[in-house]
Amino acid sequence: MATWIERTARQRSVRQVAFFLLITVVVVSLYGLNASYWGPFFHGPTVVDATALDAAAAVADSYAGTIATPFATVTGDKLSNTDVQEVTTYEGLISHVSAGYYALVVGGKVLIVKSPKPPTTTVTGALDPMPYDLKTQLFPEDVDPALKAQVYPLLLDTKYREPGFMAIFWGLVAEGVFGFFAWRSFMRLIGRQEHPAVTRAKKWGDLATTSAALEADLQNSVKCKSKGWTLTQNYAVLRTLFSFDVLSMENLLWVYKKATKRRVNLIPVGTSHAASLSFSDGTAEIPGKQKRVDELLEFAIARAPWAVKGYSDELAAFYNKSRDEFAGEVLKRKREIGRPGFSAGAAGQ
Repeated sequence: MATWIERTARQRSVRQVAFFLLITVVVVSLYGLNASYWGPFFHGPTVVDATALDAAAAVADSYAGTIATPFATVTGDKLSNTDVQEVTTYEGLISHVSAGYYALVVGGKVLIVKSPKPPTTTVTGALDPMPYDLKTQLFPEDVDPALKAQVYPLLLDTKYREPGFMAIFWGLVAEGVFGFFAWRSFMRLIGRQEHPAVTRAKKWGDLATTSAALEADLQNSVKCKSKGWTLTQNYAVLRTLFSFDVLSMENLLWVYKKATKRRVNLIPVGTSHAASLSFSDGTAEIPGKQKRVDELLEFAIARAPWAVKGYSDELAAFYNKSRDEFAGEVLKRKREIGRPGFSAGAAGQ
């Protein structure tokens, strides 16, 4: 019969696989709902003439229905620059010209083309009604109505493939990231791999005994909780929708509070806090409000008085460079708990 640790680990693996399948269904569905876009994206838009543009212009003028040829390849007789530009600004600081607007003569009328660089007289793109703000830039109030009538109330945007590239990129990212975790979980479900929490718990002794003790602690000896983490008298347990981990307080080596200042546009907007607990066989970084983090640290220090307390660059360097030696110093401190303790200064020597 599976222990509580094994059942919980398996449950999280099942959830990760199920979530990946759900993500896959959503991604495929979104692509399917936009099937009319992918033909022009991969094979190029349909070639249209002045007659088709007249029909699209009638739809744009009346706001009745949708343009029959939303993606089009148009060949004109002459191209000129309107000197109207699109300027993109990042964070209110950096600006650059992202596109220009060009006038393409097609069958005696003018089609406005939006392009990041000067196009040729044959252009492809997405055909939409001309935005109102662009109309006001192209046609001030004193413009001759007869001249204005010679311009299609349409805009052909040559950057129509950009949304498709972004959709493909983020679809592949989603499938790749969630697929990685789902594949790992699937291998655990079929017995090809073992969950890290199960592997770790087996090293502590009989798994059934450890699991029963952990269950009892979760029922009767919970000391504090924060962001999915639960500290009991003997264990640190992570349980979220998709994650599960178990660490033994007996193996605690190092405890300190981590504070991270957040900035937006170089302006401080707050500080986040976390309790950092380093064990001989794993780590736990437990975020929370400052008061809750202080409670977690207070309990951890009281529960494992042999552990190193506080942070210094020298201590971090020693821990990262010589993990086994660091653990050995803490174990010595644990055995000699009655004598003066292990300090950051001693650790660096």
